[in-house]
Amino acid sequence: MYHPRLKGKHYDMGKHYGDLLYKTGEDLSSVIKLSDKQKSFGQRCLPIYEKYMSEIMMEVRGLAEGLHQKYEDLACWLFNIYCNEEEHGCTVFAVKSKDKVYLARNMDMFPEYKKTSESVLYRVEGKNTFLAHSTAMISLEDGINEHGLSIALTFLLSKKIKPGINGGFIVRKVLEECKTTDEAIELIKTIPISSSHNLVIADKNGKMAVIECTSEDINVRYSDDYVIATNHFISNNMIKYNNKEDNWYYTNDRYNTIDNYLKNNATIDFDKCKELISGKYGFICQFEKKLHFDTIWSAVYDLNTLYNEICEGNLNKSKYKFDNRLEWGLKQNNK
Repeated sequence: MYHPRLKGKHYDMGKHYGDLLYKTGEDLSSVIKLSDKQKSFGQRCLPIYEKYMSEIMMEVRGLAEGLHQKYEDLACWLFNIYCNEEEHGCTVFAVKSKDKVYLARNMDMFPEYKKTSESVLYRVEGKNTFLAHSTAMISLEDGINEHGLSIALTFLLSKKIKPGINGGFIVRKVLEECKTTDEAIELIKTIPISSSHNLVIADKNGKMAVIECTSEDINVRYSDDYVIATNHFISNNMIKYNNKEDNWYYTNDRYNTIDNYLKNNATIDFDKCKELISGKYGFICQFEKKLHFDTIWSAVYDLNTLYNEICEGNLNKSKYKFDNRLEWGLKQNNK
């Protein structure tokens, strides 16, 4: 897992990170080769990204230059992620307990992604400072920003896609620009969406929601106590968009494990969140070896203090560690 600390304007951050990756021998030439169908889809998405994500697309330009890749090729590859690409099996919950709010997530995927995934500190000029994790560079899969707003993505196989913005770029924009759950929801409602996904959002005030998204429809479900998302929709008007396989990567089992624990335990603390997302109280991430599927990382956030821990890799083989980079970054901002 890479651990970059990026600061400054969007283009400069992208160029700096691209340079770093290129020096380590990272060559995306074979990775970003797309089919004609995928390239066409990416090209139709490009003007939409440049309209709704203009600043972040400058970062893509910088990244492409640093990696010695063509801007359009790299951009089209990024746009296809979550739309025309491999599978993810993720578990996320947010919970309010007494005066605390927590968000926890597992990112489960093919083991070969462990080495090239990222845990990145962003200090964007004129924007929020935030810590986030990803398997796809500039587009992100979970994180927390300086205002105690946290968001995490879970993936669904899309039954239908159309040109728009994918879930990873939405996570990125929310962390960069929003302070509260309400702000995040209002922003997301203005964005044309390309992929199917759940977005779990929570803020330090205890406002929690899951936004169930497809390219055709969107539904927001709220709770005062806790919210959960795995790899399926649960709202009545969104069930029709679920994958054909009923219990895809044990999505129902994982959801039920979290739900059963939280509805039967009135209080929960940071350590209990780690135990719950690690599978101590039922099936979460104990995938059979034959599935060739594993936990890439697990993260737990305290939204009130910004304290966070991450476990890089399989939860039975690795340990959670405190990540002080967000705290460090905010201190640097105040100098």
